[in-house]
Amino acid sequence: MVKKVMTDKILSFIEEGIVTTNEDFVIISFNPAFEKFFSVAFSKTKSKKEKIIEVVSFPKMNTAFEFAESGGVFSEESPVYFRGKRVECKVTVFKEGNVTNWIFEDITNFKILEDAKSDFVSAVSHEFMTPLSVVDGFLSIIRDPDIAKKLRDDYIDRSIVQLKRLEKLVDQLLSLSELEMKKYVPNFSTVNILQMLFEVKDEMAYRWKAKSVKVRIDSSKDFFIYTEGSALYRILANLLSNSIKYSHKNGEVTIKVMNEKGKVKISIEDNGIGIKEEEIPRIFERFYRASNSSETGAKGMGLGLALVKHLCEVIEAKMEVYSRYTLGSIFTIVLSQERR
Repeated sequence: MVKKVMTDKILSFIEEGIVTTNEDFVIISFNPAFEKFFSVAFSKTKSKKEKIIEVVSFPKMNTAFEFAESGGVFSEESPVYFRGKRVECKVTVFKEGNVTNWIFEDITNFKILEDAKSDFVSAVSHEFMTPLSVVDGFLSIIRDPDIAKKLRDDYIDRSIVQLKRLEKLVDQLLSLSELEMKKYVPNFSTVNILQMLFEVKDEMAYRWKAKSVKVRIDSSKDFFIYTEGSALYRILANLLSNSIKYSHKNGEVTIKVMNEKGKVKISIEDNGIGIKEEEIPRIFERFYRASNSSETGAKGMGLGLALVKHLCEVIEAKMEVYSRYTLGSIFTIVLSQERR
């Protein structure tokens, strides 16, 4: 009796669903996880004997039973159907004496993680292959001793642009990983926001000049704030880069700095393609790109705004987004002037 009680208690703590059947496939015992976790409800009384084939099914169920009958252990990943509900499981079946044990381990989250890893590798590989292929092509041409100097210099410059694109991608991936793993060490100091905005604008000059986009800073007053300067700089650089990227050729981006009730607000407004209302809640997700991003030929993996989200948490800033589809967007960072 003690052994039976101990066994029941142990089974109650096991996360896997465990079912035992007799030689007629009739269920003679099961642990709470099987019924609760898989949302399966069946009779616990002796008045109704239910067979396991009436409760669950999976593609190789007969094979599993035959394998167990021969003294082996069947163990495979498979979709399992629990009275209409599909669950990705690792199924293990083996026989002990006159009873057969069926173990169902839910691997749904593992499958999701595996799919996410696969998508990540695919996305990164694609993003790396494009600039690498371009650089490889340019280098092959540059090796030609008869190529004109002007053309060679042009190909070298274009190769550098592609390499910078790769460098930015690697930097984003490493930074995002560091932030998500809570390894980022902030260093707070007093920052001149207006000066920082001009520095960000200068850094992005090659972008807005290439698209003939006018970038205007609408503030003549210095704003000083105690914050993590490196994080704020990256937030502003990513937001300005996005505004330029999704602007139309010859468009305009306006940066405003306002002081309202102890808060400093920095808004970056463009008159570009805008964002659909239903997509706004998702734009800060990793690898998410708005459905209309192809309209501008914009490239990228969708990491910039994910970085912005995590960096805002570092400096305890609030992000506000207002956008009208096809008309433009306004991204506003709200910073507290209170010193931490």
